[in-house]
Amino acid sequence: MKKILFIIVAGMVLTSCYPCKRLARKCPPQIIHETKDSIVIHDSIIYKDKEVPVYIPGDTVYSERPIPTTEKLNVPPMILENKYALARAWIENSKLKMQLEQKDQIIKFRIDSAIQIAKHWEYRWNNEKQTIVTPPEKYIPKIYKIAFFAVICEIILLGIYIYIKIRTGAWKSLINKFKGGV
Repeated sequence: MKKILFIIVAGMVLTSCYPCKRLARKCPPQIIHETKDSIVIHDSIIYKDKEVPVYIPGDTVYSERPIPTTEKLNVPPMILENKYALARAWIENSKLKMQLEQKDQIIKFRIDSAIQIAKHWEYRWNNEKQTIVTPPEKYIPKIYKIAFFAVICEIILLGIYIYIKIRTGAWKSLINKFKGGV
């Protein structure tokens, strides 16, 4: 009976994890990885210039100054005009008169680097909503399955062996010592 118990314990030790780990190191399982597509994402920030419209309301400024002379002078108006303003200058009754009229307009003011687009985050926002992530399948080598099954069988056989010994009375005296509180 001692030989059977020794064989069961030796079998449990031989089928434990250490030989399996050594076997896995010496003969690793052959796993084939197939790569169908690869996506390369570059993080970059693009700076774009932007023109901001600025509204400038129209306004008129008028000014006059007397000219010190004894005679009355009259000069027809001189007019200067561009897309932003209209200027008039003339002499009337020995007075220099000036008028500056600013036109209503919208000026586009250019701001450098006003818009920054982060391409990486834009890509993630647009494309990752539809992506379904599936975890990889777990591969358990066949040797691990066999070793696990052998250990379970040995534990069951050891339990049956101990149960039979208790029923036949061989270990009854040992159990009674523990029950009695020694």
